[in-house]
Amino acid sequence: MNLDFLNDLIGEEATGTIATLVTIAGILLITWLIRKALDTLLPALLNRLTTRTNNRIDDRLFRILLPPLRFAVGVIGIWIATLALDLSSGVRDVVGRVMSSLLAIALFWAAHRAVELLVDIGIHIGRRSWRRPTEPGRNTLKLEGAAEQVLKALIIVLAVMVILEEWDYNVGGLVAGLGIGGLAVALAAQDALSNLFGYFVILADEPFIVGDYIVIGDVSGTVEGVGFRSTRVRVLDQSLVTIPNKTVMNANISNWSRLRKRRLNMTLGIDYRNAPEKVLSVVQAVREMLSQHEVVEPDSVVVQFVDFGTHSLDIMIICFMKTPSWNDFQAARQDINLKIMEIMQDRGVELAVPVRSLVVEQPDGPASMAGEEQVFAPLMPEPTRAPENSPVPDDAAN
Repeated sequence: MNLDFLNDLIGEEATGTIATLVTIAGILLITWLIRKALDTLLPALLNRLTTRTNNRIDDRLFRILLPPLRFAVGVIGIWIATLALDLSSGVRDVVGRVMSSLLAIALFWAAHRAVELLVDIGIHIGRRSWRRPTEPGRNTLKLEGAAEQVLKALIIVLAVMVILEEWDYNVGGLVAGLGIGGLAVALAAQDALSNLFGYFVILADEPFIVGDYIVIGDVSGTVEGVGFRSTRVRVLDQSLVTIPNKTVMNANISNWSRLRKRRLNMTLGIDYRNAPEKVLSVVQAVREMLSQHEVVEPDSVVVQFVDFGTHSLDIMIICFMKTPSWNDFQAARQDINLKIMEIMQDRGVELAVPVRSLVVEQPDGPASMAGEEQVFAPLMPEPTRAPENSPVPDDAAN
């Protein structure tokens, strides 16, 4: 471009300034166009690719990388625009470090956003290679959640170290100083480290998942969440109990949500006045009823007359029910109890009722009703009568 005319018109210095401004404006315009192309052209290209491959990973990756990529394009455009300015070496060095730090932030920002996708891909590949079946619909407590948190924390730490190195800070000396101080902090935070270790043990071993009903010591309830420090359990009275992870890691845990079946164990006590034939008839009828019940496992049914109890003839009833749900188990128990009542009613067999007989003997003879009346008569309260010449009527004591 011939600038002699402008040099003669407004001067050489002003012409150089105008050329610099035009160059900077052109660079910023190109930067803006590139950013707009990222917002418009790439989604159209991505939609065309996804319709051919039916792959959702491409869409997720684009959504993850688009904001950091737009930020990086803007930083590069501004950096190139500053090169057109006549800056001193000191200012140019500072600008270069600032722009390098911003590009590093864009890079680690993209890595931070891509962690979730990378972990999901790794877990998916691992499950296919391990051939571990998963149960659909379960709100599982997964190891990838912990992996995401750890990887994101490492990315943030690495980004800080890279930026400090860019500004000529001695990261090695800083890390050594933190190591000495970290030893003292670690000694003072042993419980916190134990709970953190327990968190990873729970994730790896998976003795329970969120939503399971568990019993830990004297605490029983539904697991609502697991954090770095503690496990939260909602007990039956709806209060929230927080248990340290180190306690959970070392405790015996009963997980009632992982039952495949439930055990029915009851004793049926019938009256002593029933004949042996009736007792055997009840045993056989109850055994047949349980074997044909839709919830009961037929091979697990045990019904036997086992004991002469204090007040009854005891029949043992044991079986397994093919229902892990507590509500379904209680409904099945009710149905079984009603059918047992019908069996006993059809055979004229009565349940035993605890009765205690008291026999009182007279000193000079055998027990008699008259003797019992004489013994128990003093136990009855005597009616209170008003004294003579009293203003209170005789029936006032009643």
